[in-house]
Amino acid sequence: MSALTDSPGGPQETRQRQVLELLAPAGSLAAFEAALAEGADAIYVGAPGCNARALSRDFTLAEIDGMIRKAHARGVRLYIAMNSLVREDEIPRAVELLSCFSGMGPDALIIQDLGLLHLARTWFADLPLHASTLMSVHNSLAAAELTQLGFARVVLARELTIDEIGAIHKKSGAELEVFVHGAMCFSYSGLCLFSSLHGGKSSLRGQCVQPCRRRYQYQGRDGRAARGRKGGYLFSMHDLCGIDFLPELRRAGVRSLKIEGRMKSASYVANTVAAYRMAIDSLDAPEAEQEQILAQAHRLLDQAMARRRGSGFFVSERPPAAISPAISGSSGTFVGKARVRVPGRNAPPVLELTLKVAVAVGDRLRLLAEESGRQHSFTLRRLDGGGRKKAGAGERVRIGLPAGVERDLGAQGMLALFKVDVGDRIRMERTARRQGQATRARRIVPDRKRVESILAQLFPRSAGTGAAHSRRRQTRSRDRGNRTRFTVLLARPADLRQRLPVRPAQVILPLDRENMHALARQKGKKGHIRLCWLLPPVIQEKDLHWYQRQVGTLLHKGYHRFMLGHVSQVGLFRGPDLPDRFRLELSGYSTLNILNSASVRLLGGLGLSSVLFSLETDRDTLVAALAHLGAGKKENRPNRVRGRREQIPKIGMYVYGRPPLFTSRLDSDHFRYQDRFVSPKQEAFTLERGQGLTLARAELPFSLLEYQEELARLGIGFQVLDLGGGPLARETAMVASLLGSGKRRMRVLKGNYQSGLA
Repeated sequence: MSALTDSPGGPQETRQRQVLELLAPAGSLAAFEAALAEGADAIYVGAPGCNARALSRDFTLAEIDGMIRKAHARGVRLYIAMNSLVREDEIPRAVELLSCFSGMGPDALIIQDLGLLHLARTWFADLPLHASTLMSVHNSLAAAELTQLGFARVVLARELTIDEIGAIHKKSGAELEVFVHGAMCFSYSGLCLFSSLHGGKSSLRGQCVQPCRRRYQYQGRDGRAARGRKGGYLFSMHDLCGIDFLPELRRAGVRSLKIEGRMKSASYVANTVAAYRMAIDSLDAPEAEQEQILAQAHRLLDQAMARRRGSGFFVSERPPAAISPAISGSSGTFVGKARVRVPGRNAPPVLELTLKVAVAVGDRLRLLAEESGRQHSFTLRRLDGGGRKKAGAGERVRIGLPAGVERDLGAQGMLALFKVDVGDRIRMERTARRQGQATRARRIVPDRKRVESILAQLFPRSAGTGAAHSRRRQTRSRDRGNRTRFTVLLARPADLRQRLPVRPAQVILPLDRENMHALARQKGKKGHIRLCWLLPPVIQEKDLHWYQRQVGTLLHKGYHRFMLGHVSQVGLFRGPDLPDRFRLELSGYSTLNILNSASVRLLGGLGLSSVLFSLETDRDTLVAALAHLGAGKKENRPNRVRGRREQIPKIGMYVYGRPPLFTSRLDSDHFRYQDRFVSPKQEAFTLERGQGLTLARAELPFSLLEYQEELARLGIGFQVLDLGGGPLARETAMVASLLGSGKRRMRVLKGNYQSGLA
């Protein structure tokens, strides 16, 4: 059954569905009921403990089962977002969830983790799969390849224009879903490391601390504010609103229009779904009627308590008003500027302000200290001393605060106050729970025998797990005299002539226009035997043909080593004009986001001989994955899964460099490239622009070099030194110092390796 056909069992009077599917979020039972009531064609909810949103409470399996049955009874589809990256220790739970979902019959799972793709495709083929936007699908090659890998639908990156969306549909034939409303990340989803490497919380695992919403200040090297360079909310994107572009999106071949907001309130869901429902239903109405309905829809969206809205990248790859640096990026309706007062000793603090909008007791409010970025949410309990229940716009009021709020915010001066939910939200949630009781009668448990059989194939008993196995493997490695094998990533071919801090077993160069021009100027056609060409994680549709031609050129010149920045790039190495593919050595870069052994197995099946594990990993996750892959055994030793032989790629680690924390398409007038900017905690960064992307890099380098001997003993086959993130002389000196006596004195980012990955 197609993902766009109505689910069976619906009543005959169910409204005829449009070709365009309206897909609504639900992070609570009240939001689910609101989406149903306002006419959503499909609803997506999060898998418990395995979705890329840190909700205050996950749905239970019984609740999801009840929602599936209730949605299907109304002819509405229900998708489950199982779109978090999965640690190695979470694989057993993931298999259990897949077993449960297989029995429930959702209309699709939305996933990003390649390990989950491997599990679902191998053992749960009855579950339709949608490729999450976290897979950063941004060109027709990616859409086509992911379709071949087993995805029934791909959710496109938010950074695409309508023309690019149309080209992707025409060239790939893939079923496409796009976000049309809601929050916009500054970085490409799936390529943001800021929250993880500079905050300890992975955005790919639903833990993002939203560094793009913070206030930053441009600063000179002397630590003083840079003259003439205003700071502000430099990266806080306006919310996306595509309600004015629905005809164009339909013509572009889009099949599903997605509203972002699983962390939003039921009232937000009700308003946005109602607005888009009326807009979709009027697409074929007379123009004058459409204009009236759109005006009404915009009024509903104004009530949704969200950020300032914009058209995103739909109209232009360089949208002129995507960010307003002077305006806070906090979500919600702006209530006003407020000041904290403490009326007297032992008296609770109050906020004094003139209201921009009406408030009422029971509303959910959020205070923001703009200089520090600290926030505090609370429910309005006392208004003007407790004698009033509501107040209107323009009134001067005092709002009671919970004790200690002023200390938590470190508040000095004015604060910004936002309304983020309405007062009857608790009543709405209680009502939704009562309505759902009748559909949650079934007890949902996994097929234990099937789960144990799958885990036995994934984790052979001989592999061993845990710290004891790690110590045994390290002892064997020491006995064999294992040593570190370094791979060096350089920016330009000329850097090959410079003195490097190590003797590399392999050298990586980015495949870009400047390097291809340099190669064309060189004499001879023989490829450098140790040279590997790195493809970027983002290739715009307009550049795709150029990369296809360059891959062919390099292969014909004798180069046969390539590193993929996106899993779909295996498709660049197919075709009758390419030389014998058995000479190819394909590997995977860290941007493939590999965090478990099941992902490694899938990449081995695609022909990759080696892959870099995720930069976000911690020691325990890495050790467990290596154990299950049999690291320390003969490289690429064939294993058997379900009676077939498989190749296990060699595992590498990125151990030094300045990886992009943000990878963004946006090029805004207020960006000051190469200038230093700092966070409220005085963490320093720089912006750079190249290859059509804006990259933010930390002033401190990322380094795991103090663990390089340990990594070699664990069975890491190669370690990557990225010397292309700055001047080669500086990077070479840094690595030499970190490998020598300076490693204990230098400040570096260590990611989550030692502290653990949440």
